[in-house]
Amino acid sequence: MLKDEREFDDALLAVVIRNLKLVKGDSKVIVMDSNGARSKAIARLLKKLGVQRPYLVKGGFQAWSKNLRVKELKPETALTSINEDVEEILEQIKPTPTLVFGSLLGLSALSYALLEWEMTLQYIAVLSVGLTIYLRFSTYEDSEDLEKDLKLLLSPVRVGADALSWAAKKIEPNKVGLPTSPSTTAVKDRVLQAAAKHESQPSDADESSVQTAEA
Repeated sequence: MLKDEREFDDALLAVVIRNLKLVKGDSKVIVMDSNGARSKAIARLLKKLGVQRPYLVKGGFQAWSKNLRVKELKPETALTSINEDVEEILEQIKPTPTLVFGSLLGLSALSYALLEWEMTLQYIAVLSVGLTIYLRFSTYEDSEDLEKDLKLLLSPVRVGADALSWAAKKIEPNKVGLPTSPSTTAVKDRVLQAAAKHESQPSDADESSVQTAEA
């Protein structure tokens, strides 16, 4: 028998909960009122109605809500939205000292990469070349694969050497026909010969005049 209206309301509420489609005999049912005054009685009634695992929250909704984040309504801006998102993310990931140190180290590396971007690109290029060479070496099955790659690598050098030798052969014959200037010694010899010839001409004329007088 129900003694008062409160017990009647509790029993009616328990019957309504038990008849829900989602509630079965082995379902977990958590009963929570405003302050915990009626949840215990409703949980007992659910137990009598066949719910095997009814639970209640001590202190009701008021005690439960103390562990929740309560926010004061403020004018929402882009900055406040970002701050709220960051707070939620931090609560979810629960940062540890190791995670914080790793994040700071990553931010430092990113800052250095932005400031020294040329050096960063050089490092990336060197690492890429090294990684490419390593991956290529890892695919070799024997020494023949290495020889093939070396031949392919040296083929441009051979082509360049052949081109230089061909150009040298084309240039050498042209050097034979080029006019050359006489040396200083040859010029001196020619000047001396001309002077000697010029001095010898008057003596020949004198000899001819002497021979005519004697005759």
